[in-house]
Amino acid sequence: MEIEAGSKTLPARMKKIYNVHAFRAMFAIVGFFILWEVLCKLKFPVFRNIPPVEEVIMGLWDVIFLPKYWASWPASFFRIISGFLLAQLVGVPLGLAMAVNRYAKDTVFPIIEILRPIPPVGWIPVAIIFWPTREMSVIFVAFLGAFWIVIVNVLGGAAAIDLRLRRAALSLGASRRDIFWKIILPATLPSIFTGMVVGMGITWEMVVAAEMIAGRTGLGYMLWEFYLTYKLGALIVCMISIGIAGYISSGLVRLAGRKLMPWRRQF
Repeated sequence: MEIEAGSKTLPARMKKIYNVHAFRAMFAIVGFFILWEVLCKLKFPVFRNIPPVEEVIMGLWDVIFLPKYWASWPASFFRIISGFLLAQLVGVPLGLAMAVNRYAKDTVFPIIEILRPIPPVGWIPVAIIFWPTREMSVIFVAFLGAFWIVIVNVLGGAAAIDLRLRRAALSLGASRRDIFWKIILPATLPSIFTGMVVGMGITWEMVVAAEMIAGRTGLGYMLWEFYLTYKLGALIVCMISIGIAGYISSGLVRLAGRKLMPWRRQF
């Protein structure tokens, strides 16, 4: 009966914890905007050229009625999802292959280490030249933004696995396939999803930069357009929109990680 009673109170406790987290988040956001307004009113050196909150609200009122603004959201999300998923489909298997096969690592890893230090933004001119459309060039830059991160995290997660676990499995008669599916992959999943979360943020950075340089649509292109027309309130609104979009994207990745790794859930 005690266990049953305890299990009944668990959802209530979870709800209470989530409510506390939501309250703290809202308090931090409101406090941030209040501090922003106060610093603008006081003409604080860094905030002299930044529009106050009321100007941003006016910019929001202008932006939300622009059909081009709402069309930019799906355009940017399509590029993000396309590049990000391609990076995972290529990077995760390649990283796992290098983690379990020394010959694969000796062959592929030196090439990766030569190309990885090149910033993805540096690939934008090359992507524009070699890819047939600007859309494909932006997706390619988004792909690079997440690809290197997931490779490094997969290798790091596999290297952190205790060698004694593999030896114990071998001594108990486990095959290489069993070791991969029962030890290596589950132990590497946290590093994979950490790389995915970090890679999602970098992917947004790369897509916004690519849209500003090579795009004709998207939130990054609108950001650049507002800058050229010196609409500072609308520019800040667009920046906040990119932040919200990135937050949603990273939240979806974290949610997928919690579903696939129930043993790491924290209450």
